[in-house]
Amino acid sequence: MSAEMSESLVLIWRIAELHARKLHAEKIEPHHLLLALAKCVDLDLTTLVPTDAPNHDELLEQLLREVRRIRTVFRVGDFDARTFRRRLRKVAPEARFAMGDGEILHRSAATKKLFLEAQHFAELSGQIVYPVHLLLASLFTRDQYSDEVMRELGIDKKYLQEIAKREIFTTKSTGGSLGGETKRGRN
Repeated sequence: MSAEMSESLVLIWRIAELHARKLHAEKIEPHHLLLALAKCVDLDLTTLVPTDAPNHDELLEQLLREVRRIRTVFRVGDFDARTFRRRLRKVAPEARFAMGDGEILHRSAATKKLFLEAQHFAELSGQIVYPVHLLLASLFTRDQYSDEVMRELGIDKKYLQEIAKREIFTTKSTGGSLGGETKRGRN
């Protein structure tokens, strides 16, 4: 069964591919997806959507809304995306040879499994697949490199999982976000 993917998820996938290429990876791995999720919160999304795109406004609104959900999870979970990205890029392995720019970079088996998990979370929440579903799936995936960086930085991965779950399932039922919360739910 294949769930519909959002345009915002496609953006994350493209950013992950760029990170994988920069690291000369042979395939897109789970840590590349986490790099992309940590990067999207710092991008100027208004520059990524062509102004002449037929669905410009809807696409930009979706990107802003969905990246805000990721940013909310990171803020509530005390997750510094920039520090995490920089550290993860240093520990992530580089391949011995680079893929050509024209060559298609495929997802690894672990990444395909991660996408299936994201689809499962989307189905459970009655939504199409958004980046927050991918984030939750990434947080449940064991990845040597991102797990190591989270431990080093003192990031509570289980707490981030809980925040991401609440963001997905609270948004569905109330139409709101956890945006007003701070670490551990205190204002």
